[in-house]
Amino acid sequence: MKTLAYRAIVVVAIGLAVWAGVWANGGVFGFSWWSWHQKLTVDVQTPAGVKTASSVSEGSWEIAPTWFKIGDSGGGHGEGWLKGEAVVLELAPQKYLFALLSHYSAETAIQVFANPPLRTDNRREYIPALERIASSSDSSTLSAEHYPLLVTFDDINDPASVKRVDPANLEAAFGAGYRLNSITLSLTDEPVTKGKVEKVLPIDFFRRWADLYHNALAQGGIANSFFNTFAASLGRDDFTTK
Repeated sequence: MKTLAYRAIVVVAIGLAVWAGVWANGGVFGFSWWSWHQKLTVDVQTPAGVKTASSVSEGSWEIAPTWFKIGDSGGGHGEGWLKGEAVVLELAPQKYLFALLSHYSAETAIQVFANPPLRTDNRREYIPALERIASSSDSSTLSAEHYPLLVTFDDINDPASVKRVDPANLEAAFGAGYRLNSITLSLTDEPVTKGKVEKVLPIDFFRRWADLYHNALAQGGIANSFFNTFAASLGRDDFTTK
């Protein structure tokens, strides 16, 4: 019995070692993984002066070795994830601008901070870019092509009232005197921000948003008029992945 127990312990230890080797950055099986924190800062001119807000998210990226073939993954430039929450900026009482996790990802940092700039999606360009990003503290003012999706709510208590905000025309959403000054992306050691979205949009708010989907499905399915609205294209994961 002792011999069997010993063998079981050895097998488990070997299994853990293999698992660690597979997933460790530069592991023995050629899998590579990077992580970093990226900070998005939104700066807006308002009639009351400049207002700024930011949010820190955790970006990660994984590249499989060329021998690892699942579909088209082997030998590719990999895939990434972003965990965090939207930027929440109160521009006036009960009037908020949100910079969502939509159209914004871990790859945004790769595209912005790769030096030299990426010319292709070849892994040979991504790997040195990722190595640099994971150990850098760079900051860059984003061009419009890298902007996240900006939204607001006509009624902060009504999920269906969400609407897209044109970054080049904040006045259309908020009135005269509002202008987007900049959106900045930084690589940082700051901790991932938590709870800013929930302070403005509590869990019950997103439950009611989910109810809009469920009710629309029950009242005609995808033919329901709700599915033609902007609200139907968004959900909780666009605001927070926590």
